[in-house]
Amino acid sequence: MLFNSLPYLALFSLTFLLYWSLPQKGRKPLLLVSSLLFYFYSGAAFSIHFLLVIAVNFYFSLKLWKNKREGKSTSKLLTWIIVLNFVNLAFFKYFYFFLDSLDFFTGSLQFSEFGKGIHIPLPLAISFYTFQLIALQVDIHRDHVPERISSIDYFLFILFFPQLIAGPIMRTTDFLPKLDKPAIDFNRVQWGIFLILSGLFKKVVIADNISGIISGIYQHPGEYNFFSLYLVTFGFACQVYCDFSGYTDMARGSAYLLGYEIPENFRGPFLSPSFREFWGRWHVTLSTWLRDYLYIPLGGSRGGFWRTQANSMITMTLGGLWHGANFGYVIWGAYLGLILGAERFFSPGDPKKEEEPRGWKRFWKVALIIHLFAISGIFFRTAAAGKNSLSLAWDYFTGFLNIIGGKALVRWEELAAFILFTFLWNAVQYYPSIREKIQIRFRWLLPSFSFVILLLMGIFGDGGGEFIYFQF
Repeated sequence: MLFNSLPYLALFSLTFLLYWSLPQKGRKPLLLVSSLLFYFYSGAAFSIHFLLVIAVNFYFSLKLWKNKREGKSTSKLLTWIIVLNFVNLAFFKYFYFFLDSLDFFTGSLQFSEFGKGIHIPLPLAISFYTFQLIALQVDIHRDHVPERISSIDYFLFILFFPQLIAGPIMRTTDFLPKLDKPAIDFNRVQWGIFLILSGLFKKVVIADNISGIISGIYQHPGEYNFFSLYLVTFGFACQVYCDFSGYTDMARGSAYLLGYEIPENFRGPFLSPSFREFWGRWHVTLSTWLRDYLYIPLGGSRGGFWRTQANSMITMTLGGLWHGANFGYVIWGAYLGLILGAERFFSPGDPKKEEEPRGWKRFWKVALIIHLFAISGIFFRTAAAGKNSLSLAWDYFTGFLNIIGGKALVRWEELAAFILFTFLWNAVQYYPSIREKIQIRFRWLLPSFSFVILLLMGIFGDGGGEFIYFQF
C-alpha cells in the first residue's frame, strides 16, 4: 500500500478518526488492526509469514528475559536468534544471488539453471523488519530493554504501519516509552501535515518525474554524451533522496498525527562538507544500526588505524549487500567504504571538533562530497539490471568519454530544475533556522502549500510510482 495512493488515504483517515475517539486502552488494538490491514494489502502469504517471524522472535525474547532474570548467560541464545533471522532473510533475498555466485566462481551455468525452476518471492520489507527485530533482541541482551514487553506492544513495535515498509528502523527507545502516552496538539498536527505534504512533493513531483526523464538512459548509457551522463548521475542521486526522504516525511507526518514521533532519516545530507558527516545525515537509522550492531562489535575504532579501516570497509560492504542481492550493490558499498577510508587517511581528526569550513572552502568540500556520492549511484542504479549490472556500469563510465559525440538527454532543463529543488529541500533539512522560519508561518503557509501540492500532483502525478526502497 503506497503512501501516495487512495487506499492509504482511506486507511489512515479512518484510523485517525477512530483513534482519537477511543480511550487509550482501545488505541493500541486499533493500530495493530490497521497495521495488519496495511501489510495484508501486499498479500496474505507474506503477511502470515511475517506474523510467524514476529511470533518466533517474541518467543525467543521471552527466553532472553527469563535467562536475564535467572542470571544465566544470553550470548548463545542470542547467536541462535540472529542466525535464524539472517537465514530467513538470506533464503528469500539471497538464494538466487548465491546460485549466481556459484556459477561465477565455477564457470558453469548449472546452479542458476537449477534456480530457474524455483520461484521464491521477496516478502515486502523483509530487510527492514529483520534489522529491527535483531536490534530488539540485541538490546534485550545488552539490558537496554530490562522489562518484559507485552505481546501487543511487541507486535505493534514491529508492525506500526507508518514506518513498516521502508523504515525508519526504530529502536525500542524511539517508540515503546511513548506507546501508552501518545501526545498531540495543534503544533504537532501542523507539523505532521507539513511533513506529509513535503513528502508528497518530493515523491510525486520530483522523484517520479526524475525517474521518467532518466530511466531510458540506463538501458544504453554508452550512447549518450558526457553532459547527459553527468547530469543524470546527479539526477539519480536526487531521485533516491526525494523518493526515500519523501517516504520518511510521510511516515513521520502520519506518526505525528497519531501522537508519536519517529526518528528522522535524512538531515540535508547533500550539504555535508565531509563524508563522515554525510553518513550522519543520510539514511540515519540504517547508518546508526550498522554502527551499533556491526561496526562496534567488529572492534570499531579501538584497534588502530588499519583495523578501523578494515572494520569500516566490512561494514559498508555488508551495508551494500543488505540493499540487494547483486554484485553492483556490493561494489557500491565497497566504494563508499573506500571513500570513508580515504577521508580518514587524509583527515584523521574528528570532524565534529574541527573548525567549520566557510565560504569557498566549504563550497568546494560540499561539491566534492556530493560528486563522490553521486558517482556511487551508478553502481546502485545499474544493479537493477541483474547479471548485466557490472557491464552496464562499465558502459556508463566509458560513456563519459563521449565529450563531443553521443546522444543528448531529452528534457535536461527539467531535470536541472528538479535537481535545484532537491538541493533547496536539503537546505530546509540542514539548517534549523529555515525550519523555524517555516514553522512560525504555518498559519498561512499550510493552506497555500496544500493548494500548490494538489495542483502539482494534478499536473505531474501519474497515479503514484512505487518507492525505490520497497524492493529492499
